Amino acid sequence: MPEKHSDYSIRAMGLDGRARVVAALTTETAEELRRIHDPSPQVAVALARLATGALLLASSLEKVTSQEPILTVETDGGGPAGHLIATASPAGWVRATAANPLAATPRGADGKLDVAGVVGVGGNLVVTRDSGHGEPYRGIVELVSGDLAKDLAVYLTESEQSPAAVVFGVFVVPEGRVDVSGGMLIQLLPGVSDEEAEDLVVHLGELGALSARIAEGDGPREWLATIFPEGCTILDEGPVSFRCGCSTDRVESALKLLGVGEIRAAMDEDNDRRAVLTCGFCHEAYTVTHDRLRELLAEVEAQRRSSRAVSSNI
Repeated sequence: MPEKHSDYSIRAMGLDGRARVVAALTTETAEELRRIHDPSPQVAVALARLATGALLLASSLEKVTSQEPILTVETDGGGPAGHLIATASPAGWVRATAANPLAATPRGADGKLDVAGVVGVGGNLVVTRDSGHGEPYRGIVELVSGDLAKDLAVYLTESEQSPAAVVFGVFVVPEGRVDVSGGMLIQLLPGVSDEEAEDLVVHLGELGALSARIAEGDGPREWLATIFPEGCTILDEGPVSFRCGCSTDRVESALKLLGVGEIRAAMDEDNDRRAVLTCGFCHEAYTVTHDRLRELLAEVEAQRRSSRAVSSNI
């Protein structure tokens, strides 16, 4: 019986430092997302891919201040799932959600789930890198497939000007549970020859379906051994998992950012002198009293008056 792995990721360098690789096993993380959001099978796969992709991209962020760097991946391709978003950290945590988790499309003629159909291809893929220092960097590319692997590869190729490949392996059983999930990012750096690039393509083909490899018990180390039969250098390895990180303070901060209208709407929605606000990532409910909402409203209005006073003095 295949060995069951806890989720983890590996960063490595291949081809004597001319290829950067990140590989992550995310089965437990993807299943936790499914448990939280109770999505359709198509959206469960989309969330697993997006969360895994965010973890792969976030692994390149470096901590430059005391603030934790984070990376956010968003899509809004016009599909029935609506806006999908995943936020991850190089520390190994990720969270993700979809505007319409119950969105579904008919299976393809081959019986496979139509993930691209629920994501759509009529919009953009947006990646925001926040190092905790200065303004976050935001990169935008058009969705080219909706399967998210090709879309992330296009983003990497265009934003970092080096060829990249992204591979996902996610399988959802008929009952809806995420049985396996994982992914790998390979980025070619300057100095890779055409022959070396062609060999990598061949080895990727030899890898086969990543979901099948995971089901057999293989993890990132085994995948890397197939991609780089002559060996590679492991830089680091660490656990990955779902984590939201929401709190009452963050909920209140989000309300203040949304502005006066949203705070007043929260006050109007409930008649028992409190509002219940639910986190879209983990569904944790936070109760905010109307007295506290009035305090937040006063803070926002004071900030607006202060901003107008500063502007008038310029």
